[in-house]
Amino acid sequence: MESISDNQKELRASILEYAWTEFKRLGLKKVKVDDISSHFSISKRTLYEMFEDKENLIVECFKYQLDKSSRNVEDLQRKTTHSLETYVRLFVERVKESEGVNPVFFAEAFKYPKLMQFFDETTERRNKMAMDIIQRCVHDGYLIPEFNYPMLLEAYNVQFLNIVKLELYKKYSLSDMINTLQIITFRGCCTKKGLELLDAHLETIKNM
Repeated sequence: MESISDNQKELRASILEYAWTEFKRLGLKKVKVDDISSHFSISKRTLYEMFEDKENLIVECFKYQLDKSSRNVEDLQRKTTHSLETYVRLFVERVKESEGVNPVFFAEAFKYPKLMQFFDETTERRNKMAMDIIQRCVHDGYLIPEFNYPMLLEAYNVQFLNIVKLELYKKYSLSDMINTLQIITFRGCCTKKGLELLDAHLETIKNM
């Protein structure tokens, strides 16, 4: 029999998964705390006891997804045959996830100070996740070692921020922009060996 503590953990995880899905679908502003509490048949007070307020709930959703991404990277590294395949599979997952996201989801994120603080505090962790894969690809001979990859990663992040700030998502598909930026950036860094393998993987995915 599960303890109360286990039940609370399970409920908390379920709330974070549901809220994340709704935030992506409708945007951060349109999702009401009342709607989330009603979905789980709990009072708004109970929800606030768990997350304090809506902004903290939003931050906790992002924390939960970051932890989930870390576990996913570790899992993929165990399952994939080489480092470049790990990158490709993560890339495909990211593009697929972006296809169902309401563009205002990102634009509204800038309106929450605690969320911006969370982004600042976790920049190093998120960059390290990306750099670990890049360094493995360099070591395995798929990426050119002479490039300054930390600088390139920062430049990519700036590009993405500008997409949101300039509201380019109103003109172009968000998934198309992520797809184009990542492929152009990554292909430009590939060795001949990496380029052949990357294109083969992407062609296979395209035909699935």
